[in-house]
Amino acid sequence: MKSYPELVLEELQHDNTPRTSAQIEAQIAARTGVTPHKTAVHGAIIALRARPEVHLIHTETYPRKYSLATLSGSVKTKAEISA
Repeated sequence: MKSYPELVLEELQHDNTPRTSAQIEAQIAARTGVTPHKTAVHGAIIALRARPEVHLIHTETYPRKYSLATLSGSVKTKAEISA
């Protein structure tokens, strides 16, 4: 079985529209039948932010809405800048 951060990441990858943690939790519960404790999504988001390959963005106003950052073609990596 997948960990809860993996389920949150899959949900954000599946549909990248900005959503609140309650909306993310409802989608995961509808898909998998897993009903986590009330702070599980927040814990999963904190765990995902620690991963260097995952770039989460959120709104500044409450309730916060989370989504994955997408890289555009005009963004350069550190290696491209250094070259």
